[in-house]
Amino acid sequence: MAAQSHYACGKIAFIIDSFHQKLMKLYDNKWGFSIENNNPFKIFRLLQDVAKEHVGAGAMIDLSRGDPGYGFAPGIRGREFLSFLLFLDTKLNNNGRRFVETKKEREGKILEEIAGFARSNYVPAVAERYLEDLSEFIQRSVQICGEQGLAMSPYDVLYEIFKYSTVSGGTYHDPQGEKLVRAIVAWWHKKTIETNFNYEDIIFTSGASHAIGTIFKLLGQEGMQYLNPGDKVLIFSPAYSPYNDILDHLGLEAVSLAMDPVTGEITNAEMLKGLKKIKLVIVIDPNNPTGVSVSEENLKMLADFAVEQDAVVVTDEVYSSFFPEKKTMIDFCPERTLRIQARSKIERSTGLRFGDVLITKEGNEYLTKKFKDLLTGGVDFKTSFIFAKGPSGAGELQHTTFVPGPVQYLGAAHILLGSDERSEYRGVVKKNHEIFNGILGLKNKNNLYYVMFDMDEIEGANKQDIPAEEKLCELAKRGVIYIPANLFFSAEDRKVKSRLNSVRASLVNASPEKIKEAAQITLDYLTE
Repeated sequence: MAAQSHYACGKIAFIIDSFHQKLMKLYDNKWGFSIENNNPFKIFRLLQDVAKEHVGAGAMIDLSRGDPGYGFAPGIRGREFLSFLLFLDTKLNNNGRRFVETKKEREGKILEEIAGFARSNYVPAVAERYLEDLSEFIQRSVQICGEQGLAMSPYDVLYEIFKYSTVSGGTYHDPQGEKLVRAIVAWWHKKTIETNFNYEDIIFTSGASHAIGTIFKLLGQEGMQYLNPGDKVLIFSPAYSPYNDILDHLGLEAVSLAMDPVTGEITNAEMLKGLKKIKLVIVIDPNNPTGVSVSEENLKMLADFAVEQDAVVVTDEVYSSFFPEKKTMIDFCPERTLRIQARSKIERSTGLRFGDVLITKEGNEYLTKKFKDLLTGGVDFKTSFIFAKGPSGAGELQHTTFVPGPVQYLGAAHILLGSDERSEYRGVVKKNHEIFNGILGLKNKNNLYYVMFDMDEIEGANKQDIPAEEKLCELAKRGVIYIPANLFFSAEDRKVKSRLNSVRASLVNASPEKIKEAAQITLDYLTE
């Protein structure tokens, strides 16, 4: 009986293992995947397994993910400060007291109490550091809110943080975002945006991906039906491949604006003159997958084109914080632009899921008027966007579509207290860029974060006759993982030139030493 049981268990294990192997195999060839046919975001996971098997998880250098937390920890100061706020929340909100019952006139006493909590529970140096950070956070918040016409005292800041345990996620939060945190995020954006706006124009989303999905949901068949099958959408090629997938799934016609992956220059701008009936213009700037910052000249050209077509503009700028001096698309046509941003990349916190959409008052007024016959329920465009964030889409479940309180305040802490760490991080990314491009002889200059290259075009490369799948597998066996970039390019671009050997490297996923090692392994393999 025991032998039969053992046999049965072994057979089940074999079946389960075979099932897993089938699940992991994306395509019926010797490598288990096809660059031409398979989603690149599924391929890199297979390559991770190859690398783990051959060099171990600790030794592999994974440049496939756009995930900075893989190589760099999020800001220390912001995380420690949030831990202090969470601790204070247990003292200010518990079974014996609730902060909302505390009178404003007791502001001084509250601050004394907070100081007492800190000094009683932390060693002196840590207590004083946390109290200094709290003082800085409060004072900067008061100033930032005042600049946006939102009068706040230190008590008001504490109230916003601790009312109903907001910082601990103790209540449903505002689906648009907590007022104080929106003001801080707006202040951060105003550093690089000339167009007038304030906290009222910011809407929080669960990361940039949630923002992207919500925009298409609102504009498409599920929403106001502005975008319908067959409608034309202008988008860069190469572009973040999920955009291409969304356009395909919705039956929209993607019109490609070809971007040189190395220089960032648009190579077919003349075709804009003959285009008609473009309903949406998508600008990913800085570009994913190339890492290139789009020039002001090209932004102006696209804005003029959008005005001419009366098209809506979506500008995805989650990497713009790596180019803090650059102009943004929204300054060229604020009346029709939906701007997507997020904390995740610059703060090395892709798991934070804290994005936002900026719709200026000018933009909301214009889009509400433009879509007056398509908006339902007598609400404006911005409100319709907030409704569309949730399941259904008419606002029934909008109370569940908030970004959690701990996420909002951690993001705010990073913004207000993390400037030194951000500056250091930008410096490391720039160094990684210089090291990687230098070793592989790449000409990219106007990019950060990502770099794209063709494996067959590296000087001295001699494996042009080997399938790209094999090259990626062989590099993974040596511990280096890239994501294939073929499907980041439009179908038109892929007809003009094969992109099967194009890969994207994320230069934020490793230290300069590891980046140097990865580049050298790549060069040695491609030229051996």
